[in-house]
Amino acid sequence: MNFDSKNVMSFAINAIDSLTRTVMKEKYGDDCKIMFWENTYIKHQIDNRENGKHYTTEEHIKAMVYSMLSNGGKWSKFKEHFNIDTGEIIVVDKIFHNYDPEYLLSCNPADLVLELEKFTLGTVTIGTQMKALVFDNIPKLLKFEKEYGSIDNYYNTFVEKDTSLKSLVSNLADGKSEDKMTQMAVSLVAEYLRNVGYDIANPNTYMKNVLGCNGLGFSEKKEVPDYEVFDIISETAEFIGKRPAEVDYILWLACSENFI
Repeated sequence: MNFDSKNVMSFAINAIDSLTRTVMKEKYGDDCKIMFWENTYIKHQIDNRENGKHYTTEEHIKAMVYSMLSNGGKWSKFKEHFNIDTGEIIVVDKIFHNYDPEYLLSCNPADLVLELEKFTLGTVTIGTQMKALVFDNIPKLLKFEKEYGSIDNYYNTFVEKDTSLKSLVSNLADGKSEDKMTQMAVSLVAEYLRNVGYDIANPNTYMKNVLGCNGLGFSEKKEVPDYEVFDIISETAEFIGKRPAEVDYILWLACSENFI
């Protein structure tokens, strides 16, 4: 892209952001502010990591739970439970006892599902996801902590070799990997990592379609493959001077009206 292309792309992203904010204001009134990028949990966590924060095991479990709850559900149902200052979902944090591993490993996943459903926060896959969380994924996180001193330390062994973060995502999402997180494909793994401050896109269905040939035309494919989404968003973000996660969020919000 040349200088003019950069200006056009930057103008387009900013225009999409402005229009989306206007539409959401009309739809939700002041409640929409929690959905703006600057108030999101992800934005806060990226800021924290850039400022040197080292994430605890409890915070990694929290990030994974938030990711799972994003799968196929409408985020508007969470809006009354958000903390506007931090982006946290307070009622979920209470249900999970602030993500204490000892408590979660001793609980019945079905009980977690029942508590979430009391607040209509469940999804169609929440039962299998809670089993995966308790029986498979938390033990893996604890294994990383035991072997490397912290989960962050382990993940950094991938980040140091591949700053695109695609190797880290693959390690946690690829079915051939010993570290594969159960019930979490590339999109949910990316969302989980964003929730602990890693600045990447989320190649969900909306993003793969909007970047394709029937959308913004970044690819000749109708649906862009997962790892190409990371590259396209990262390159676009660098070109226009925004974070990849922010560009991803602006496009997702604009193209996911039914989801919201």
